[in-house]
Amino acid sequence: MKTNSIPRLRHLVFTLLIFAVSSMRGQTLYALKIDQNIRLEAKEITARYQPHLVMGADQAMDFQSTVGRFLVKKRAVEQDPNLSDKAKYDLLKRLSSRETAEMADVLESYRWQEYMRIKVQIQPIPEPNDLRKNLVVQE
Repeated sequence: MKTNSIPRLRHLVFTLLIFAVSSMRGQTLYALKIDQNIRLEAKEITARYQPHLVMGADQAMDFQSTVGRFLVKKRAVEQDPNLSDKAKYDLLKRLSSRETAEMADVLESYRWQEYMRIKVQIQPIPEPNDLRKNLVVQE
């Protein structure tokens, strides 16, 4: 009876090990997606906000991390060849809204209000050309 339970236990441990390793690998792959260019861009964006928000070192790191996470998502949308320009614009607007909402957890209320006020100048979402054409009044 004991000899039967040992192979089952080994099988169970092996299965749990595979799940644990695959989970860690997924986290590592996500971390690798945040390449040096995105980290640099997140740092530059944070530096542009800093004179307005006057964040402490820890808060600035949290801010930069949040910006970096959303830059990864933004790049994925921008580089997706299956999306139309309008779909990309709509997704980028949604991502920007989610980023703004998450910044409420990073910034105090008064800093968050200032962040929302200046975000359109620091991180604008360019409209695609075909959307601008529809806004022009034809005579």
